[in-house]
Amino acid sequence: MVEAYLRYEPVAAATVPFGVIASVDSSISYDGSTLEKMGVWNVRQGICTKTLISSSSSHGPPLAVTSIASSQSSLFASGYADGSIRIWDCDKGTCETALNGHKGAVTALRYNKLGSLLASGSKDNDVILWDVVGEAGLFRLRGHRDQITDLVFLDSGKKLVSSSKDKFLRVWDLETQHCMQIISGHHTEIWSIDTDPEERYLATRSANPELRFYTIKHDLVDKRSMLK
Repeated sequence: MVEAYLRYEPVAAATVPFGVIASVDSSISYDGSTLEKMGVWNVRQGICTKTLISSSSSHGPPLAVTSIASSQSSLFASGYADGSIRIWDCDKGTCETALNGHKGAVTALRYNKLGSLLASGSKDNDVILWDVVGEAGLFRLRGHRDQITDLVFLDSGKKLVSSSKDKFLRVWDLETQHCMQIISGHHTEIWSIDTDPEERYLATRSANPELRFYTIKHDLVDKRSMLK
């Protein structure tokens, strides 16, 4: 049995996408293309319906996109090389707000399940939690010694796990704004983390060919097994 799949390509051959995220119903995908453009694709029709470009000012040059993240609504976030974040409305094709707080390029973005909070990580080694509705930063989390690579919310948004090129995972209590656990074990940079829908397990991927799985308990993340 042979399956056929649609192929999506930017018009310019030199434009190489660095990341793709999908909408909740999977009919729309957002393509962060190097360096300044984001393409909104209709997956069913196989066409790019919108191209979104953000500049530092109304007459300034386009900003380089460094991270993207989708929410449960029509909103999605994009991070830029200058440390800024833009919140976009996919249906309107407009930038709803701009958030500024990082001193380095934004390298990780993640919404909570409700879409009311956005966590961002950067090359400045900091994590910032944002109130999406209030369009304001809530607080900054510091502790990592290298660039943030990924973020994931746990426990109905009360906890946040961050990964970094410093080879450590950190579990943050967002109510107290403190790091409640530091997890070591990876021998190379940790590049991505995620959980299953029931939040039973946390999976991590590092620069070497290795996956690690952790069992998520009430307040701690304990290592469960390792796959090579």
